[in-house]
Amino acid sequence: MDVFDEWQRAGTTFTWASTTPANGGRPVEVFARRCGTPGAPPLVCVHGFPTASIDFHALAAELGDEVEIFTLDFPGYGLSDKPKTPYVYSLYDDARLLLHAITEVWHLGDYRMITHDRGSSIGMIALAMLSDLDGAALPLELFLTNANIFLPLANLTAFQVALLDDATGRATAAAITPDMLAAGLGATTFLPRRGLQDREIAALARCFAHDDGIAVLPDTVRYLHERTADETGWLERLAGLGVDTTLIWGLHDTVAPLRVANHVWQTYLRSKPGRNRYWVVPGADHYLQCDAPAELARIIRLTITADSVDLHTIGDRPDGAVLVDQSGGDDG
Repeated sequence: MDVFDEWQRAGTTFTWASTTPANGGRPVEVFARRCGTPGAPPLVCVHGFPTASIDFHALAAELGDEVEIFTLDFPGYGLSDKPKTPYVYSLYDDARLLLHAITEVWHLGDYRMITHDRGSSIGMIALAMLSDLDGAALPLELFLTNANIFLPLANLTAFQVALLDDATGRATAAAITPDMLAAGLGATTFLPRRGLQDREIAALARCFAHDDGIAVLPDTVRYLHERTADETGWLERLAGLGVDTTLIWGLHDTVAPLRVANHVWQTYLRSKPGRNRYWVVPGADHYLQCDAPAELARIIRLTITADSVDLHTIGDRPDGAVLVDQSGGDDG
């Protein structure tokens, strides 16, 4: 069975009514998946743009004996509904959806959360919302991975810029196919570079093809406008929360380069309440969870099981993940 079929067959759906006023409470079907070991510590995985929860396929295989994985596809992505314009996609709507899944669908307590790309914005918004409620449902730990969470230091691709432009967005989407988009990502944002013969890249192509996902790209990419307006506020709010936070970055990312992680660590995370750590993974690009799932799993495992970790390289290997810095807790 290929990656896409395996992921789809083990999933379920639930109905979500959009909270964005312009959508008038429109219901959408949301694909969700849980796997791993039932009753083990829960790990919520939050995907980015333009992909889907299937990004966490390899990580789920690495950690499945130790945790229970919970993930979903946001509307417009993967195997969830992809309503066409005039439907308005929003990070804030997705954050409320994530909260609904955690508290009302999965009924989670004492969980951890890992976010990637666009999902890191959703995760930060969701944490602020949870804190405003009563803080009881905040995660034990937040793992932030490669994401353009500080746009002034990021490198948007020409494709993203063209999609975001009202004058060119529809034409740009019409000019590509699911295979072209998946192959383009594999050739520029994965390490080693991959083509459609790769199982994960082939699965991405099928995700993009599902329910004509290419057509909604000019709509879903508009989350970047929300990020431009509000990202500093999200980071400042996270900096005041006592949630233990681990920043994990693939070194070779040119879209969200290491300078993004360095700035976010030094400005917002290093001095925040709680135990905070910053890792760099030499053998990974933007899709860290696909490029180095075993290394990412080791970091998560260490974080869950070890109160104190010395600054070091995992396994003392030249290609091992490097714990660059840490603060708070028992780590000094």
